[in-house]
Amino acid sequence: MRVNFNTYNNYSVSMKANTTSRTGNGAKSETELKRLLEPFALNKKAKVPPLHIMKGINPNNNDVFDSFTKIDDATRQINFVKSQSAWDDCLLEEIEEFKVARKDYEINKTVQNYDHMEEEMGDIFYTAASIAKDSGIDPKEAFKATNRKFYNRINIMERLCSFSDNKTPSSLKDCKDYERRALWNAAKRKLYDAQSLQYQN
Repeated sequence: MRVNFNTYNNYSVSMKANTTSRTGNGAKSETELKRLLEPFALNKKAKVPPLHIMKGINPNNNDVFDSFTKIDDATRQINFVKSQSAWDDCLLEEIEEFKVARKDYEINKTVQNYDHMEEEMGDIFYTAASIAKDSGIDPKEAFKATNRKFYNRINIMERLCSFSDNKTPSSLKDCKDYERRALWNAAKRKLYDAQSLQYQN
């Protein structure tokens, strides 16, 4: 989520009020914060050194679900948790923000617009994973299940296509859009019927 800086400035916290007792100089704290943010001008993967809450967490870990779990657990320590309905609203908001970012990139394919679009897509993933976690679902297992589902449906579509009559091409890539949709729905139904048997035993 990109913050509107006009909105941010209206709600910004006074550094001087919160740091005078520790440093004796609010302006010094502002300078220190700017120094910490300098790397972001050169590297989008830069990290602000943590004080306490995020200590020991690597947001650039290739195991993104491991990083998500640790960050999400850490945010819960400060009660940074939304209600289920609030998470649902947040997901819709993130989707709309991604649509805007994607449109901006389509109009002007700059690196900055691409990074913004990528970031907004990440917000969708993060919010969806948080909703899953609050629902008692392991996001990683949910993603694995969906990978299996698409893998199996495409395989069934391909077999249905190869078994079809002469009116339908024998290769999926040669099918028209309406033919692919029909095969997708048929594969979806056949897989659902087959999987339903396991819950009847």
